This record gives sequence, C-alpha cells and structure tokens, in this order.
Amino acid sequence: MAATGPTIPVVIGKPADRRGAERFGAAMPVRVDGRPGTTEDLSTSGLSFLADHEYAPGARIDVVIEYLLDGHNYPLRCEAEVVRVERAGTGYRVGARLMPHSRLQEISAGEQGGGDAGPRLRSV
Repeated sequence: MAATGPTIPVVIGKPADRRGAERFGAAMPVRVDGRPGTTEDLSTSGLSFLADHEYAPGARIDVVIEYLLDGHNYPLRCEAEVVRVERAGTGYRVGARLMPHSRLQEISAGEQGGGDAGPRLRSV
C-alpha cells in the first residue's frame, strides 16, 4: 500500500554529539603547559588544538590562547582536561574540555588599571 501525505525521514543509529556548545573554527596560537600549538576550534566548553607532543587523556593542562585584537595581544588563560588525542600528520590533534572555574568574562580596561580601552578578560 502506498503512503499518503507527507513523510518524515528518521535517522536511526546516529551517534549523539556529546558537545554541549557550538564550536567555531579558529587557528590561533596557543601554549599548552608552556609548549606551542595551534587551535583548530573553540567553544564555550572546550577546544581542540594541534600539538607536536602527545597528551594523556584525563591530564589537566594549562592553556594560554594568544588572542590578537587591533594589534594587541590578550592572552586567555584557562585550565582544561584532555578528553581525546589522535595522530595528525607529524603531530597530534587534542580535544580538551575547559574546567568549570576557567570560564572567562569581559571586564573594562579601568578594572585592569591599563591605559588602553581594549577588552580585557579574566577568569571567574
């Protein structure tokens, strides 16, 4: 018997995306535990980056993203936990979840005591 009316396709067996926040592609310089790397993408809950060295899943890492705006460098510092590591060419692609206390908020230049009026971020 032929179906009548509109049909709705249903995807069966698609793995659930465990990420809770939209990710944005961004190739920015990053330092992880003092070692250089490059971000691939960022979100409000995590990031992925390319590194020349392997990190162990579950490891806590210190991350400094070198955010450049109008010729000024605004380093974004946070702590993250490595959730995945995969080989990528001659290096590694690392996925990390930001730790809850690493959320950042914008503050005014006056609160920093700086002379320029560029945005400032601090950990909260």
